Amino acid sequence: MTSNSAFRRLWRPPGRFEDRDPHRSVSFLELFFDLVFVAVIAQLAHRLAEHPSWEGIGWFVFLFYAVWSSWLNGTLYHDLHGTNDLSIRVFTFAQMLAVAVMAVHAGNVPGDGTAGFAIGYAANGFVLVLLWSRTGLHDPHHRPASVPYSIAYLVSAALFAGSVFVEAALTYWMWAGALLLELLGFVVAMYRFEPPESRGGEAVIYATPSLIERMGLFVIIVLGEVVVGAINGMAAIRPLDLNETVVGLLGVVVAIGLWWIYFDLVSHRAPVSRFTQLWLYLHLPMVIAMAATGAAVLNTVAHAAEPFPDEVRWLLVGSIAVVTLSVVALTLVLAARRENEEVYGTADRALLVSVVLLLALGLAGRGAKMTLGAAAVLLLIPVAAGLAVWAKRGVSDA
Repeated sequence: MTSNSAFRRLWRPPGRFEDRDPHRSVSFLELFFDLVFVAVIAQLAHRLAEHPSWEGIGWFVFLFYAVWSSWLNGTLYHDLHGTNDLSIRVFTFAQMLAVAVMAVHAGNVPGDGTAGFAIGYAANGFVLVLLWSRTGLHDPHHRPASVPYSIAYLVSAALFAGSVFVEAALTYWMWAGALLLELLGFVVAMYRFEPPESRGGEAVIYATPSLIERMGLFVIIVLGEVVVGAINGMAAIRPLDLNETVVGLLGVVVAIGLWWIYFDLVSHRAPVSRFTQLWLYLHLPMVIAMAATGAAVLNTVAHAAEPFPDEVRWLLVGSIAVVTLSVVALTLVLAARRENEEVYGTADRALLVSVVLLLALGLAGRGAKMTLGAAAVLLLIPVAAGLAVWAKRGVSDA
C-alpha cells in the first residue's frame, strides 16, 4: 500500500483544467524542452539558406509547420495539464528525443532525410497521443475534446510512420494529409471543449500569463536565427573586410528591430478570450518569416561584395514584410487594444508604411549592403511607433 502511494506521488494523472494555476511561471523543464527546437529550426533555416528559391521556401514553410505543430501541442499540454512529477519528465524527454531525430534529418528533406524525419515526427505524435488521451481518461470535462484530438494525432502519426514504406511521390502527400488532419482535430477539440467555467454553453478559453510568456520565449528562439545568420555569414568570410562587417552588423540591427516591434506591441499582452486560438496561429507566419529572415541575412552577408541575387533580395525584404504584417494582425486581437485604439492605430499605420517601403525596396534592385541597410532603417519607423506606445503607459503596463 505504501509502495502504491509512493508511485502515485511520482506518477500523477494529468493536472485538471480547473485546477491549473493561472499565474504560474514557465518551468525549467519547459525551457529545456524548447532547446531541442532551437536545433531543428536551425537546420531548417540552414536548408533555406542553401535553397533560397520558391521551391526552397515552399519546403521550408511546410516543414516549419510540422515543427510548429509539435512544439505548440507539447506547449499547450504543459500549460493546461502539466504536473511536477516523474511522468511529465518521462514524456517530455521522450518528445525531445523524437524532435532530435527530426532535427538530424530536417535539412535533407526532400531527400535522404525523409525517412528519418518521418520516424521522428511519428514518434513525437505517438507521445502526444498518450499525453492527450490521458487527459480525457482522468478529466471528464476534457473527454469530449480529448477523444477527437487523440484520434486525429494517432492517425497522423500512423500516416507519417507509414510514409516510410511508400514511393516518394506519395510520401509528402501523406504528410500533408496528416498535418491537415491534426489541424482538423485541433479545431474540433476546441469546439467540443467544455471547461467547468463555461457560461451559457460558451467555453471560457484564454491565454494564461505562462502561455503568453512561452510564446515570447519561442519568438526569442526564432529571432536568434537572424543573429546567428549575421554572425555565421561574417564568420564564413576570410579575410573579413570592413564592408562585409558592416553588412553583417546591419543584419543584427534587423534582428533588433524585429525584436523591438514584437516585444513593444504584442508580447506580455493577452488576446481577447474568444480570439485566443487565432492569436496562437497568427504567430505562425511571423515566426516562419523570422526564421526565413535569418537565412536571408546569411545569404546577404555572403553577397556583400558580389552581385545580389534577386531571389535573396526578395527573401530578405519579403520575410521582414511578413513579420511586420503579422505584428499588425496580432495587435488587432489584443485586449489592450480596446483601451488604446488610438495608440495602436498609429503604430499599425507606421508598420504598414514600412511594409510598402520594404516591397518598394525589393523592386529597386539594389545591392546587398544598400538593401540590408535600408531594411534596417525602415524598421526604425515601427520602432519609433513602439516608443510612442511605450510612452503611453496604459499600453506598456497592460
